[in-house]
Amino acid sequence: MKRLVTADAAGITPLAAVMMVVMLLLGVVLHDVTAIYGARGIAQTAADAAAKAAGLELTPLFGVGTDPASAAREYAARNGAELASLSYGGRLAYIWVTVRVEREVELLVMGGRKARVGATARCYFDLAAQARSAHR
Repeated sequence: MKRLVTADAAGITPLAAVMMVVMLLLGVVLHDVTAIYGARGIAQTAADAAAKAAGLELTPLFGVGTDPASAAREYAARNGAELASLSYGGRLAYIWVTVRVEREVELLVMGGRKARVGATARCYFDLAAQARSAHR
């Protein structure tokens, strides 16, 4: 009976070694997931800033220039992303701007490969409401 008890005591060492390897792999995977979500948040912030900058560039009351693409590109770069696309339009009553930005993130699990995450933001300006409030 004593021999059986000592044999069981040594069985936990291989299990502990396997669990350490599993925990390390899980940590690396969680690092990559966290990096992707972090880069996505930064890309969304950049897209929001770029859309607002481009919209303000087009707004007659606040416009400081006539190049919304340049303003969007500048604000995306200031926030660590690059402008992928920009579209805008509207009529006399409103202006809309849609901006798409992309950002690279380095992944550990994939052997140092880079992934691209993107974000899109849309900005609306109701010019009719601004005109009504300006006349009051």
